[in-house]
Amino acid sequence: MTQRNSGVPKNQTHRQQSMLFHADSSDPDMLYFSKFNAFDPYLAFSVGRKKFGIAHASEYGRMVAESGFDEILLLQEISEGAARRFKLPQGQQPDTCQMVRHLAKLYRIPSFRIGARFPAGLAADLQQSGLKLEIDKNVSLFPKREIKTATEIAALRKGNRASAAGFRVVKKTLTESKIRGGQLIHQGKVLTSERLRELISHAALEEGAVALHTIASCGDQVCNNHSPGHGPIMADELIIVDIFPRRPEDGYWGDMTRTFLKGRASDAQKRLVRTVKRGHELAIRMIKPGQVGGKVHEAVQAFFEKEGYKTVKDSKTPEGFFHALGHGIGLEVHESPIIRAAAPFKFKKGQIVTVEPGLYYLGLGGVRIEDVIHLVPGGNEKISHSPYKWEIA
Repeated sequence: MTQRNSGVPKNQTHRQQSMLFHADSSDPDMLYFSKFNAFDPYLAFSVGRKKFGIAHASEYGRMVAESGFDEILLLQEISEGAARRFKLPQGQQPDTCQMVRHLAKLYRIPSFRIGARFPAGLAADLQQSGLKLEIDKNVSLFPKREIKTATEIAALRKGNRASAAGFRVVKKTLTESKIRGGQLIHQGKVLTSERLRELISHAALEEGAVALHTIASCGDQVCNNHSPGHGPIMADELIIVDIFPRRPEDGYWGDMTRTFLKGRASDAQKRLVRTVKRGHELAIRMIKPGQVGGKVHEAVQAFFEKEGYKTVKDSKTPEGFFHALGHGIGLEVHESPIIRAAAPFKFKKGQIVTVEPGLYYLGLGGVRIEDVIHLVPGGNEKISHSPYKWEIA
């Protein structure tokens, strides 16, 4: 990595269109581009294959040490250059639009490519100033994010270890709980969804990840498959726990779901769990490079229907298998590709996706089982590991 460049850039024609960012590291494309954890939005851009970051003095040293930028420019110098270029009154600071226009002139950039997450107000100001912008409407500016490097795979394994730590505490808590009046009593108190999420959060944090929005719901609550759950965890009811923690260190996620029941399961509940587990196994067997994504979803759907589990989607109360089979995961918990019915894409070596079939019926409850797999030649390997034991006596 080079230090800041105070000289005038070389006069050259850049064949590769320059990209422009104004974001913090919550923007996955910015994080992918910069490899830098930033708490406040800042400017970054590319010239050809070279990546530039604009650093405040207080962040300059950290950006030099930690980022993936090829060159880092000091914000104060860029600000002063923009003020001179636009002949601003002494003491008046240029706005972000003026600084971008200054950089475009300085580096002879005729136009910038920006992503769908780029700030709308700044984009409007830049266009009104006459600067050309090409708005890339794709989900990501970097389609190659779908194919994970060895470093990314290692980070995703760590994220899923945090999920597994959460499941260990769930099993321990359910095992320790006593049934009283249909409710679970843990350490003298009624066990609630809220308390279970708190325990999961602590376990994930010890593994270096932050688990927000964890799902820990039971009974009919699980039929709203993104409901986080609330109130007491009840005995003899199916409990869905979906843990998707993010690692602040690098921005990568884990994502696993397991289903539990404390007490005695009915025959209908046992059959529902058994059917979803078989659907999960079917999908994992089918997924390999070259396989069509939609065909896998459709095969699982057909299997569920053959077993007598119908799906209703176009309703205020959907039931059955009404969500996608899975999705990509990386710097976002939900990335491309999405494995849904009729999806035309073909799986590629190096992709990492979740596999999460589920069935949900009011009055019976629901089951979802989710793992993360890595596409390898001829098949896949599982990078999430947690037991499937679901009945807790």
